[in-house]
Amino acid sequence: MRGQGVGHVMGRRRARARGAGGFAVLLCASLALPCAAWIARDVWVAESAADIWWLWAGEPVRPQESPVWATTLLDPLLGLGYLCTAAAVLRRSPSANCALTAMAAATLLFRLPLLRTLGAERLSGQEPGVREGAMVTAGAALLLSVLLLITASAGRDRTGRPPGRLRLGPAAPAALLLGGAGLALAGWQAYWIREMGWPLYRDSVIGNTGVFRALLQPPPNWYLLSLVLLALVSAVGVAQRAVSMRPLGMLTAALLLAHGTARLTAEQRAGLLGRFSALPASRQLDVTTWTFVALAGLVALFALTRPADSARPRGSEAGQMPPGFTPPAPPSKLPPNW
Repeated sequence: MRGQGVGHVMGRRRARARGAGGFAVLLCASLALPCAAWIARDVWVAESAADIWWLWAGEPVRPQESPVWATTLLDPLLGLGYLCTAAAVLRRSPSANCALTAMAAATLLFRLPLLRTLGAERLSGQEPGVREGAMVTAGAALLLSVLLLITASAGRDRTGRPPGRLRLGPAAPAALLLGGAGLALAGWQAYWIREMGWPLYRDSVIGNTGVFRALLQPPPNWYLLSLVLLALVSAVGVAQRAVSMRPLGMLTAALLLAHGTARLTAEQRAGLLGRFSALPASRQLDVTTWTFVALAGLVALFALTRPADSARPRGSEAGQMPPGFTPPAPPSKLPPNW
């Protein structure tokens, strides 16, 4: 009877886990679909497909009569992250719940300021209904990300088994590079606070000032501060070799790699890399920072793809007895029909 009860409970847990997994896949698809739709919209209205890349790199070509852009480099990265997370859930990967949590946290972080900027910003040449559609997208993303957090919590493993640890070899350089990139970007934020003054810098973070290139673009300094936060939190978690921090670390590394590469591409188009030695010291430091950020993201992403040490079962699950333990002697008289 006891065995049947345990089996019944385990069956209910598996059924609940399957239900949570299916709902998580649906949420990821619902988050990825608007990203793909807005990217397709920008490709449709662009004069050339190359304009989309320069838009994402930070140098859009926007004639006065063209419609406003909607996407930034963040949108394809988030969309790809949702799809990878859905694939991890379908494969029943041990890191699926951690990936769900990481994507939900990133969505909340990057989409939250849009509710303010879309309501206050003035963009010329906007199409009817485009701003309203962007606001619906941002609001729905926030709601779905909260549901994603709840689903990840419901599907978390509560058996108490050790989750394993990241290997020291890949984890150490990944943590150093993520932390170094975060500190480098934080240093630039401190520089801009001194140059702009706190009131103007604060307004640039919350979106009160500045011209936005796209509707779904968070305020630039909000975005950079978010990268700093993600990089430092990921570095601390990876330094502790926590497997649960690997999805967040991979997401952060991908953001650092993509953003650094885009900035370097824009610098190359402006001709700054070809005359690096003639640039002012501040511009040289800026180019050097983004080169380091891109390389740090690339190396950290590669390091975090390495498999973790498998968890070693405890007690009887391992098939081994604790040190000093002696099994009891067999009974002198065996029961009938033994």
